[in-house]
Amino acid sequence: MFRKLLHSMAALLIVSSIGFGAPAVAQQMRVRDLLVPDGATEYSMMKRRGDVRFQMPSDVKTVGKLYAQKLTEQGWRKSARDNLQSSFWVQTFAKNKMTLVVRVSEEDGGSAVRLTPTGMMWEEDDQPTPRELPIPDNATDLEYSDFFETVEFKTSSDLKTVQKYLIEELEKRNWTKDKTTMDFDHYVSMNFSQKKSSLKVNLTAEDDGCEVEFRTEGMQWDGMKEEIARMKQEAEQAKQAATKIAAETATQDDMVESSVPLPPRKEKATQGIGQMPKLPNKGTIVMDGTTYELPHVIAYEVFQYDEWKTKIVATPKAVKQDSLLARLRKTGNDEDDQGGPSWPQPHLIVVLNEDDQPRQLSLQAGGTPGHGSGDELVGTALVEDGRARGTVALREPGDFFDKVYTAEISFDVPVLTRDSTPVKRLTDAPKLANSGKLVMGNRTYNLSNVVAYPMMFFDDPMTAIVFSEKPLNMTKLTAALGRPAADDYFEFTPQVKLLVDADDNVSSVSIWADNNSVGSNNDLDDAIVIEDGRARGTAKMTKPGEFLDTEYSFEVSVDVNVLGQKASVSRKPVGGLPADSYDALPVPQGHEGIQAEGSPFRKVIQTTVAAELDAVVDFYRRQLASGQWGKWDETVAETKIDLQSARLTFTGPTGGLSVQLVGKGKETAITLVSRDAQAAKAAGLWPAPGKARLFIANETTGPAVLTINRRDYTIAAGAGARDPKTGINWEVAPGNYTIEIKPASGSGQSEKLKIKAGTTTGVIVTSSGAFMKVDLY
Repeated sequence: MFRKLLHSMAALLIVSSIGFGAPAVAQQMRVRDLLVPDGATEYSMMKRRGDVRFQMPSDVKTVGKLYAQKLTEQGWRKSARDNLQSSFWVQTFAKNKMTLVVRVSEEDGGSAVRLTPTGMMWEEDDQPTPRELPIPDNATDLEYSDFFETVEFKTSSDLKTVQKYLIEELEKRNWTKDKTTMDFDHYVSMNFSQKKSSLKVNLTAEDDGCEVEFRTEGMQWDGMKEEIARMKQEAEQAKQAATKIAAETATQDDMVESSVPLPPRKEKATQGIGQMPKLPNKGTIVMDGTTYELPHVIAYEVFQYDEWKTKIVATPKAVKQDSLLARLRKTGNDEDDQGGPSWPQPHLIVVLNEDDQPRQLSLQAGGTPGHGSGDELVGTALVEDGRARGTVALREPGDFFDKVYTAEISFDVPVLTRDSTPVKRLTDAPKLANSGKLVMGNRTYNLSNVVAYPMMFFDDPMTAIVFSEKPLNMTKLTAALGRPAADDYFEFTPQVKLLVDADDNVSSVSIWADNNSVGSNNDLDDAIVIEDGRARGTAKMTKPGEFLDTEYSFEVSVDVNVLGQKASVSRKPVGGLPADSYDALPVPQGHEGIQAEGSPFRKVIQTTVAAELDAVVDFYRRQLASGQWGKWDETVAETKIDLQSARLTFTGPTGGLSVQLVGKGKETAITLVSRDAQAAKAAGLWPAPGKARLFIANETTGPAVLTINRRDYTIAAGAGARDPKTGINWEVAPGNYTIEIKPASGSGQSEKLKIKAGTTTGVIVTSSGAFMKVDLY
């Protein structure tokens, strides 16, 4: 793993050497003019991808030498160290303010070539973009479709006013009006052109204004897909945030005030229910020979189809009443556009009409439904003085395909109404152990670490409960709470993860162990309760499952506080751009892609966001000062900000953080460089104040000899390749060092390294007989 991280770091050095060149310079050179040798096949040039690719019949070194020679003749110069391996060669060139990375790798007996330019013009750069189309200030219902390449919106202005406005604005934007194919009071269609691009504008008059449609052809839609997705994501996040705030701030009185008024219940003669003996509360279902006992029974009243009804529900565990009562308070019904309550399985439901007669029975057991109604039911019931009492059963067994079932219920419970208060289920509940056991084949995992946290599954709020063999990274997880990153949070350690919905039902189970991922929610016996920030209960598989001929099962117990719920007020946005998280650090929401490389002690995160430089500077200062990411203090003396770039330096929980920003108009490139001093100290790679460290590793199967400042040093085979404590580890003075290697055959390699104070530099001898330099800390 350590070796892989070192290689990743080497790859990062190549990527980071590309930099973020300003595209406005050297526009006279186009990507299409780059050198493509004779014999190239499978050629493709794509701005969206950012590179030119093709195949060559020649080997890696032949093609690499050809580019080194030809580009030098054209005035290009090497701007970074080559990365030459046995199977690929990466070279980085610069000319004026352009850069070009040439990567050649072995493939199918020849080589694959990838050219990645910066600061050159693509073919698409000459094409207008949908962003440049005129949109009136009073436009509504604006929709971009990158698939159909259309833009649609509505405006309150009349058709002729909009027609005049668009003609004037398009001409200002260098569009030429070709012809008007239709010109009526209710409909206008016009054609425009600009170089290779064409535009058809359709206007349709409406009672309250005008509807506009732009149909484009030959315009530059690259990047619009991401922008459309970002706009939709921001709109959805704003909607979710508003819904969440409304839910958090709504009180019971507010809900009662917004309730729909309902007619009074039917007057009935009293029958003295208070004098009747108490009946047991118990439901029983027999499905296909299997008996299911349902000891928990509730009753509640609804106004449905212009009639008062009473519903009796029997379940294997106590149900959460919050969402049910919220529905009753709002409409008097237990159903809404999303359906009815999500009852746990198995369950049994009986519906009494306004005369307390049993009219319907429905059930679910073993994944099979059943029902009965009218004369198919036997029994009596009484609803009086806020109490429901009775017995109901199926007169004859029912069947669902080849499965036969029977059902009966006895009940004597209070009737819940829209004015009821949800019953607390954990008030006096004793403390449970936090533990878990996962059996996968012949191996048993002890899941002694348990954590619960809120997340979203699509649009549904969930509580994730993770039982893991090793502790999760709580700093990273806590930083992700309340953000989209929490929804996908995962660590590669044997674990069982339960997703518990708003009604305390386990909606899904995911298991990870032995490099296998298993998802299932069948054959589960669970009794999980989420209440007042506490998650408590048990869950187990009733019979083993099977995955790739391997049996698995688990049994878990939990009693923990749900992360972030009691401190949710402190996690409100701190202003400016909204935040997401990556690796326990803030990144702006709506960012486009993440590149992350590094060593265990120094990590680099790169991304881009559609925001101006000043807004991103403000974002990092606000977020890192908010306390939501740990305690980070800005080192003001090292801050550098100008018109197009900024560098902010912070010290925090584990070490240092550098925030490097490069502005490109309305976009900002972000590079975060974090250094973990604690991890470096633990590995013995932390340099003393004023000093530096040089670490040397050998990943080959034989000893290697490096010459450092004219002195030879022998590195044993495999030293430091997997464990840093087995490599050569020197504390050195900052300065310049010359390092050479001379393999038994082939050309040698010699480089000058500048090692700075407070850093740790790694030199790794590779299987190709060369070495590469990486920044470890």
